[in-house]
Amino acid sequence: MAQPRQRKSPAQRTGEIPPDVIDCDSSSWEKSFGRDDAANPNGDADSSREGESNLTTEASTPKPQYVPAPTPNALDKFLATYGSFSGNTFTADQGLKILQWSSWAISYAAQSKRSALSLSLRDFYNDMSFTRYVLRFYGLFQSLEGYRSGSWAGGDWDNPRIAKIAKYLMAGSMILYYPLEYVAYAGWKMPKLVRVNANKISAVSCCFWTAYIVGDFWASCLKLKELKEKLLDLRETLVGKKTNDDKDAVAALVTEERTQLNKIRQIKLQLLRCLLFILPAINWSLPNWDTNPLLGELSLNGLMLAEAYTSVYQSLRSMMQS
Repeated sequence: MAQPRQRKSPAQRTGEIPPDVIDCDSSSWEKSFGRDDAANPNGDADSSREGESNLTTEASTPKPQYVPAPTPNALDKFLATYGSFSGNTFTADQGLKILQWSSWAISYAAQSKRSALSLSLRDFYNDMSFTRYVLRFYGLFQSLEGYRSGSWAGGDWDNPRIAKIAKYLMAGSMILYYPLEYVAYAGWKMPKLVRVNANKISAVSCCFWTAYIVGDFWASCLKLKELKEKLLDLRETLVGKKTNDDKDAVAALVTEERTQLNKIRQIKLQLLRCLLFILPAINWSLPNWDTNPLLGELSLNGLMLAEAYTSVYQSLRSMMQS
C-alpha cells in the first residue's frame, strides 16, 4: 500500500528457474537401430555386431540429471533483498528517508564546530528532501487505485469499518494531498512561473496527510484487535488438537499461529510509525509552520529520524517473511 512521504521546505534549511537439466547430444538407441537396419536390410552378422556395439555405447551414456541450485551466500541474499527494496517506489523512498534524516543528524551533531562536514551534510539533507518530492509524483494514481480497489485495507477483514477507513479516510485524503504537494513543489522550485505561497499550500496538504495518519492509526487498532481475537481462538483450538494427539492438525495450527504473530508485530510497528508521524504532521499543518513552528528542530527531525529507521525495519522484516 502506498504511503505518504514526509516533506520539507527550503525555509527549514536553517533550523523475484529451477536448475536446468543437463542436455545429452547423443541420439537414442532406438534411432541408432533405425539407421543400422536401413544400411543393412538383410540383417547380417556385421549389422548385428554393430547393433550390439551401439547398445553398449548407448548404455554407457550418462542419464540426464538435475543440477542442484547452489545455496546463496550472504552477498547474494543481500543483493536480492536490495534489488527488491530499491525496485519499489515506496521502499525506495524509505531508503532516501534514511539518507535524508541521517545526514541531518550528523550535521546537527557537528554544527557546534561549524565544520565543512556539518555544512555539507546540511546541504545534502535539503537536497534529499526535494529528491523525495519527485517520487511523490507517483502517489496520486497510487492513491486513486487504492480508493477504487480498496487495496489499502491490506487484505480482507471481518470488520467492515477497516475497508471504509482505508478507502475514504486514507486513500481519499491522499488524493487531495498529492496535487497540493505538486503545487507547493512547483512554487518552491519555479517561483517565477508558479506564483503561489508554497508554504501555505504545503500546510494545507499536510492537513490531509494528518487525516491519513489518523485513519491509518484507527484502522491499525481495529486490525490489531481482530488479529488478537483470531489468535486467541486459534490457541484454544490448538489446545484441543494437542489433547486429541492430532499431530498433523497441530503442525498446521502452529504454523498459522506464527503467521498471526508476525502480522500482529507488523501492525504494532505501523502503530509506532503513526505515533512518530503525528506531531510532525500537525507541526507542518499549521499556517505559520515556517516562521513559528510548534516543534523545535531537534524534536521534529528526531521524530522523523526514528520513523525512518522504523519504516525500513518494518519493510525488510516483511520482505524476509514473504
